[in-house]
Amino acid sequence: MDKPAKKAIVIKVNGKEQPYTTVTNTLPQWSREESDQQSEKQDEFIPFEPSKRYTKSPWRSFLFAIALAVVLGTSFGFLVLTIIPTAEKIAPTATLQQEQKEEAPIAQRTETVFVIQGGVFQDEKAANVYVQKIKAQHRPSVMIGKQPVYVFLGMAWTKEEAKQMASLYEPLGIDTYVKSWNVSIDEKEKEPFVTIVSVISRLLNGQQLQNEQWKQLQSYSLHDEQIKKAYEALFAFRQTNDQKKLWEAQQQLLNVLR
Repeated sequence: MDKPAKKAIVIKVNGKEQPYTTVTNTLPQWSREESDQQSEKQDEFIPFEPSKRYTKSPWRSFLFAIALAVVLGTSFGFLVLTIIPTAEKIAPTATLQQEQKEEAPIAQRTETVFVIQGGVFQDEKAANVYVQKIKAQHRPSVMIGKQPVYVFLGMAWTKEEAKQMASLYEPLGIDTYVKSWNVSIDEKEKEPFVTIVSVISRLLNGQQLQNEQWKQLQSYSLHDEQIKKAYEALFAFRQTNDQKKLWEAQQQLLNVLR
C-alpha cells in the first residue's frame, strides 16, 4: 500500500512564500537585500537609548581648584619665609658693617696728665686779661671751661716733671699750681702722645735726649693736628736749639686739652 505523499509546508517570510520540509530541515534563505530589510525592521523595534556620556560634576572642579590654590599658596608662603628673611638679614648686616666702617667715631682713650694751673676765673673776660699777661712773657697758655675758666700754662706726664716746669714761672712772678687732668686721645696715638709730652717737659727742664730717643720719635705716624704740630716744633728745636721752639711745642700740647 502506497504511503501518502508528504505535503510541503509553506511559510511566508516578508510576504513571500518559502517551502519548508521536515525531511531537509532546511531553513529559509534570504537574499542580501532581504537580510538588510529584516535588520531594518528589527531595528525599528529596538527602543532608542541615548548614549551615556561622562559629565564632570561642577562641585568636583570647584573643590579641585580650591585644593590646588591652597597647595600653591602654602608652597609660595614657605618660599617667601625662607628666602626673604635671609636676604633681609644679610642686607642690613652688610649695610650696618659699612656704616660702622664709615661713620663710627675713632676710638678714644682717656689719659691722665699733670697740668700747671695759672689761675681760675669766673668769666672769660677776666681769664683773657690774665692770658695776655702770660703771652707777654712768651709763655704758653690755654683757657679751659666756661664757668669757671681754668688757665693752664704747661703739661707734663708725671707730677715731678710738672713741678720742675712750674718752677720756670717763678722768676716771672707767676704763681702756679700743679694738679692732674684727664685728656681724651685717639687710642692709636696714645704712645706717641705720652712720649712727646714726656720729652718736651724733660727738654724744658734742661735734660738731653739720646739719638735712640730721637729715632723713636721719628718712627711715629701722627694724625691729630695739634700733636703733629708739637712734633714738628720739637724737631725744629733739635735743628736750631732755639728754646722758643720748645715753648711752641708746649703750646700745641696745651691746645689738645680744649
